[in-house]
Amino acid sequence: MERKMAIITESQSDLSELLQKASTGIRIINPEHLSSADLDAYDAIAVLGGTQETPLLLTPRNRASIEAQIKRGKKVFIEYCGAAGLSFYSPPSPTRYDRLVFCDEDGGEFGLSQGDLLDDQCNTALRSYPSAHPEYRSILHYVRKDVHRSIQVSSELYEDSSHRALWLENNDRLMVCSFRLSHFVKARFSPLIKWKGLADYIVSWLCDERVKVSGFIKDEYSTRAFTGEDSFEARLRDTIEQGVAWFREAELLIDEGREGIMEGIATEIYPDGKQRVLTDVRNDCTGEASMAYFLHYLLTGDANSKLVSDRLISVCFDILQEKEETRHKGMLRWSGWQWGTCYQDDAARVLIPQLLKCLYTGSDDYLAECTDALHFLVSTTGTDGTRVSRTDNIKLTEAEMRRLASEPGNFPSGHYNGYYLASLLLGYRLTGIEPFKETAVKGMQTIMAAYPNTRREHSETQEMCRLILPLAWLYWVTKDDEHKAWLYRVTKDLQRVRHSSGAYLEWDTGYQANRSAKNDTDECSLLTNNGDPIADFLYSVNWLPIGFMQAYFVTGDDYFMELWRDLAKFMISAQLHSGNKQLHGGWARAFDVELMEVFGLPKDTGWGPWVIESGWTVAEIVSGLTMGALSERLKLFYA
Repeated sequence: MERKMAIITESQSDLSELLQKASTGIRIINPEHLSSADLDAYDAIAVLGGTQETPLLLTPRNRASIEAQIKRGKKVFIEYCGAAGLSFYSPPSPTRYDRLVFCDEDGGEFGLSQGDLLDDQCNTALRSYPSAHPEYRSILHYVRKDVHRSIQVSSELYEDSSHRALWLENNDRLMVCSFRLSHFVKARFSPLIKWKGLADYIVSWLCDERVKVSGFIKDEYSTRAFTGEDSFEARLRDTIEQGVAWFREAELLIDEGREGIMEGIATEIYPDGKQRVLTDVRNDCTGEASMAYFLHYLLTGDANSKLVSDRLISVCFDILQEKEETRHKGMLRWSGWQWGTCYQDDAARVLIPQLLKCLYTGSDDYLAECTDALHFLVSTTGTDGTRVSRTDNIKLTEAEMRRLASEPGNFPSGHYNGYYLASLLLGYRLTGIEPFKETAVKGMQTIMAAYPNTRREHSETQEMCRLILPLAWLYWVTKDDEHKAWLYRVTKDLQRVRHSSGAYLEWDTGYQANRSAKNDTDECSLLTNNGDPIADFLYSVNWLPIGFMQAYFVTGDDYFMELWRDLAKFMISAQLHSGNKQLHGGWARAFDVELMEVFGLPKDTGWGPWVIESGWTVAEIVSGLTMGALSERLKLFYA
């Protein structure tokens, strides 16, 4: 006998569509029409309030009619309603940094294990008042735990009943969900395989039989693993084309590059599936996107890509550079938001693209501006060749500049100084200005004297990834065997964290990183424990395609080409494919290499698992992949 079910909701959703797959005896009822509906005609009821921002609050009459059905033994599922059963709630609150833990011991047939962590992105939940029926045991419970996939469930977990998220009451005839679950696919709850299992769990409970509806879910995005049958060249070319198209399709390119490019897609995904955009125009992202477009032009001959590249770099030098004859002349402003701030590693990612343009084309366009920028950076660099993490013009008096230049920077950080020193080395190759070389050699010596215990920001993996490029160019400039040995040492150390997928996992020996998850900082590493299958596309592996390829150009060693090729296959496999233009062709920060899904610790206040940076991530990866596709042409410039 087919069960009949009433779904009370204001609009369709992922959850209502799945319920409709469970039975043909479904009727959708708008809450406004509930008073005229005959609920006696249905075997089960689902009340879905999560399609709207404001929690659904039934009228007393309508609530009484549903309570009557529960007393008759029918099962009722209530999601995101202002009151349900014997529980009532405080106003909705965000779940941006919270995670859900699955607490039931009987989820195995649905692919769920007790202790599984599930993320509901930047969702909204209702919190029960702490005294509200602590005897109700959670099926899902909100926690804040710095763990990647699962935790141990103990009785202490249930002490704060206000963090209950999904539970049973009324003799297990009422299931209450206090958060917005309705659009769990569209809002990219993760890991999706666990949420699919939870959907089957809920629907099966409601239907009083094992039901599998998750197979009907159309995923919001997918990844496509590289296989042995694939043509590497064809997949590489497709990946590059989709990556370059992403800038425009995601609507980040401003006036075809005339006004720069926005920073990217923010990490916050709201309950309706919309994702916030990072609208600031930054010098680093704009310069890096210029490089991606320029290399695409070299690969394809697309004149429009060259035009966009030229427009983007013009924003960096013609607008964001200090031109006046002052002590700050040459400084590259960080962004329209932080006008007087200079981060040297970000400035370097404006300089390197333009200097490479000069190298590969023989042009001297903006070479004078690059030289001014490097002179400014050198003038604020310490005697040990390292520069403090940033300078701000409001504090950068003549006396402060003299102080910075007269004492050691004591900042042996690949993250902050590696690419700055690389830009000096490339600048020296093009201009022959000795202080550029002297400062870079001294700085790399300082960093390698501290290695592997450099000043880490997010992880040891990040530092190693950031050092490949500057070490390659250091050897290119000096031809010193010791410098060559440093390059091979760091590269081989990096292989210790290589995963069979081709990715490099986050690792931090001794958990020394400044922004480790172990510290309560405003920006945060994805790493919770060494060995987690997590790759960081914002701070670590994104730098390696360019790093490995440049190391190949400098050394001519096929070892680096093979490293690049293996990593390229992983990048091809991890690229996002979606009908959502904000996603298609991009890579998000946190990637579980076993699940092949965007999933990671949601603790970072600004750049969490789902951030997609136009510069740091997409442009860097696309540029590195394109350099490989152009390797036979480009290696001639390093002879």
